[in-house]
Amino acid sequence: MLSQLRNIVEQVGNAKNLTEAMDILVRQTKLAMEVDCCSIYITDQSTSQLNLIASEGLASQVVGFSYLKFGEGIIGLIHQKGEPLNIANITEHPNYKYLPSSGEESFNSLLGTPIIHRRKALGVLVVQQKEPRLFSELEESFLLTLAMHLASVLDQPFSLDVERLNQPRASIYLQGSPASPGIAIADAYVVRSIMTLAEVIIGKSHSVVKELLLFEIIVKKCIDEFSNLALTLKEQVSKDAFILFDIYSHILKDKTFLNAIRSQINESHLNAPSAVKVVAESYIKQFEAMSDPYLSQRSSDIRDVAQRLLYHLTHQVEDDLKLPDKLILVANEVTLSMVASIPNDKLQGIVSVHGGIGSHVAILARTLGIPAVMGVQFSLDNINQKSLIIDGYEGGVILLPEQSLVSHYQSVLDEENELKKLVESDPHEKAVTLDGHAISILLNTGLNAKQHGTILGHFDGIGLYRSELPFILTDSFPTEQEQVQVYQRLLDQYPKLPVTMRTLDIGGDKSLSYFPIVEDNPFLGWRGIRLTLDHPEIFLVQIRAMLRASVKHQNLRIMLPMVTSIEEVDEAHKLITQAWNEIKFELNYSSEAFPMPAIGAMVEVPAAVFLIPALAKKVDFVSVGSNDLIQYLLAVDRNNSRVASLYDSYHPAVLQALKMIIDNSKRFDLEVSICGELASDPIGALILIGLGYTKLSMNSYNMGRIKYLINALPRYELESCVEQALKANKGTDIRAIFVDYLNIKELGGFIRAGNSKKNN
Repeated sequence: MLSQLRNIVEQVGNAKNLTEAMDILVRQTKLAMEVDCCSIYITDQSTSQLNLIASEGLASQVVGFSYLKFGEGIIGLIHQKGEPLNIANITEHPNYKYLPSSGEESFNSLLGTPIIHRRKALGVLVVQQKEPRLFSELEESFLLTLAMHLASVLDQPFSLDVERLNQPRASIYLQGSPASPGIAIADAYVVRSIMTLAEVIIGKSHSVVKELLLFEIIVKKCIDEFSNLALTLKEQVSKDAFILFDIYSHILKDKTFLNAIRSQINESHLNAPSAVKVVAESYIKQFEAMSDPYLSQRSSDIRDVAQRLLYHLTHQVEDDLKLPDKLILVANEVTLSMVASIPNDKLQGIVSVHGGIGSHVAILARTLGIPAVMGVQFSLDNINQKSLIIDGYEGGVILLPEQSLVSHYQSVLDEENELKKLVESDPHEKAVTLDGHAISILLNTGLNAKQHGTILGHFDGIGLYRSELPFILTDSFPTEQEQVQVYQRLLDQYPKLPVTMRTLDIGGDKSLSYFPIVEDNPFLGWRGIRLTLDHPEIFLVQIRAMLRASVKHQNLRIMLPMVTSIEEVDEAHKLITQAWNEIKFELNYSSEAFPMPAIGAMVEVPAAVFLIPALAKKVDFVSVGSNDLIQYLLAVDRNNSRVASLYDSYHPAVLQALKMIIDNSKRFDLEVSICGELASDPIGALILIGLGYTKLSMNSYNMGRIKYLINALPRYELESCVEQALKANKGTDIRAIFVDYLNIKELGGFIRAGNSKKNN
């Protein structure tokens, strides 16, 4: 039966839409197993029911119109138990439930198996026969194997047959990644690229001179276009969000990027579109290979810029479409230019098939307060102008929502709007708990420091500056002077605030095109401080550049990444001291006039957790990188979709590690902060404060909410919640403790908005 199995899986995988796929499945399975009936029920989380989506054997009029609630009937039992059932006579089973008008009464025996993917039951596959009998082990094995293959197929994007599914109780719940919090209710507005990079056919130029001239004209046109889009966005929405477009101007003015395209035209004799494709795809591949979410998602910026160049190079014409009054922007990959082209009063939400929570679109959405969900796996066919609900808290998208769901989410949206007004009306320049404990709020940056200018005064310093970008955006190691210019701009931007610069953190997952590193296991390989200590010439140039840039304001703090041993700290300290002495000598400064900057270590490897007592004697501060620490503690790569669900910020082991770090830091009088995403998560921030952390570094978008919560709550109550949490055995239980606490304080809206969808 192996060939039959393979044939069914291939046919289902090649289907054009979900309806066709399911019809093929039940028809071919019935033939292969020689049974009288085959049916499939699909899980609908939004309504907690199993919908009969296809059947070959049951009456056609019930297909698409019948459903069972979770746990109801034999089908519901299979779904609930998560294991196959083989029953000789279904009418004698205590869970038997007859589907009216289905013709099911003629069937006696049943074999059913759940369709499970990544621990989630996507549905139930069932075969039935009129003859009362138990199915054989071979038949069980066949159906179980088919269901396993089907699970991976169902997880892929399918075109939705809306006409068939647009029936009562036909809400379709799609899961993505929460990129910007909030609720949106509106019709989908699908935007498609007229020509993508992948569609460009490589071609030769007839005249190198003409192609180069055309390319230069188009680059200038795109620079002007992005500037105009930025100004339009500024006028419509925000005083500072438009500065995100500076990165586009940077790309379009970047000599390395432009020269690479010119070289393809000059030396390879490619026409301009082909040259853009070759170079852009090379850059995109390099960025996408990086596991650091912040850096890997820079690929979307390159793609957007390249797309606009292609748009003008190929003389494409956009349709002059009239926009509806309210819309949710939907695209395979939503770009900044797409967002900027839609008036803010019309744009209610964003849904992107590709992209992540660190993309510029996600950052822009958070800055503008627009709900967004990224990485939603579905086809855009038949979606345009269909009603959608976006749950930006949980990363959910509901297509064709029932009226009851619309009413529910509208009430959540009303509550969200009230909370937003509350936070905006009281921005809180300082964060102080109700019982008088001051919390320092620091900023994570690295994209473009200027974008944070308007919130200056609302944070207490830069807790993390990622220094990788000057290295990634060049075709060779940047010179000392080039680095000085980059670092000095940041230090000048915040002359009276401490600025913590992390030294170069590349290797393995964050590679440089001009310094390739190939390893079997890059996460445990040559990266961070290990790499730079092996290349002191790189490390010394960067440290010298940082020190020279800090001469005027002396607000620099240096932080070492991926520290796993005291020897690494000693060696790094020796090199930093060497560079410091060199700069003092060159500038004829005394130690008093130019003191050594504070030196810190990142705690992001479990080994460093146990080194706090020793580190206290060697460094001035430590900063917890929660993203990597959690990843290493739980042995989970959160960018691996197979195990990403196991990445749990509230895992008991994470809390115990954080407690050990803060307790030992206090014991040895060592300054400690946290610069991972946990600090910008409302529950995460409250846990940290309850544990005793007083320095939280975060992205700007959630700063207002975190400050509001801090100012609304006493620390002693958070300490009490943490005491309970430290006794819990599951992350869900720990989260529930804080959810319940915030509900009691009537602040549950900060984290509750999407949580009731599965129970509604």
